[in-house]
Amino acid sequence: MPSTDLHLSRLCLGGNRFGSALDEGESFALLDTFAELGGNFVDTALVYADWVPGVERSCSEHTLGRWLTTRDHRNEMVVATKGGHPDLTHPAGPRLDRASLRADAYASAENLGGAPIDLYYLHRDDPSRPIEDILDTMETLVDEGVIRYYAASNFSADRLAAAAECANVSGVRGFVANQLEWSLAAPKAERVAPDLTYMDPRLLEFHRTHRLPVVPYSAQAKGYFEKIWGTGPMPESVERYDTPDNAHTAEILNRLADEYGTDATALALRAMVDCEIDTVPVVGCRTGEQLRRSWACLDVALNPADSERLASLALSH
Repeated sequence: MPSTDLHLSRLCLGGNRFGSALDEGESFALLDTFAELGGNFVDTALVYADWVPGVERSCSEHTLGRWLTTRDHRNEMVVATKGGHPDLTHPAGPRLDRASLRADAYASAENLGGAPIDLYYLHRDDPSRPIEDILDTMETLVDEGVIRYYAASNFSADRLAAAAECANVSGVRGFVANQLEWSLAAPKAERVAPDLTYMDPRLLEFHRTHRLPVVPYSAQAKGYFEKIWGTGPMPESVERYDTPDNAHTAEILNRLADEYGTDATALALRAMVDCEIDTVPVVGCRTGEQLRRSWACLDVALNPADSERLASLALSH
């Protein structure tokens, strides 16, 4: 990751199901497979999956922390987590004040087995809070040894630009990455929550200009590129992508997948990896087999014309 000493695998494993939809044994098995494949970048958050009744609070972080301790992988893995999310019992209230961010960061460090946290995202923005205050709080957490680097998640292009300018003026590193939804299938605009961001033209231009790396979530569009051809009703999480433009992209991906003996979802990931912006897609796999299929995208020997065509699809939004 530019501007850091973090050396990342080309794919990041998403941990939002650790300890909830995947129990501890299943979570450990998936993490073991990821490490065996050569993966070293894992993504979680303090609030994953606190919305699920009956599970341990911050179960994703706790589960990952136990795996790191049990498998003695801590020095090999790059662990990213997120804080500053609104209280799930009062979701309208922003939490990027200094006290809330400090409390979240220290709690995450304890859950994950000790400081420092390699990469710490601000999970949501609070546009009413001056960006200078936010960066000052993050710099304090770096100075205290709780986190090593910090990044944004779900920030607008204007706020990212303000943060970059503030960091330049004050002489601090600032955000080293941005996490937002991004795939080869743009969701329907009305299906993106107001406090979330998707890679739109303004954000794309910001990342091209400032060369800020992207760690996109939902990078596989929930499997849309293959599920579009399925029988029966399309799941709601997939239907949000079902537009004529995305269907056309699915046709291209499936045709190329047949030619290269792979699948459309893997090629969609490969397009993200190969585009001109530094990108490490997050894969939200449930099983080791799904993870191996995703990882296989890195081994597909594309000819230059097809590689360029795929990369252009990633930047077409």
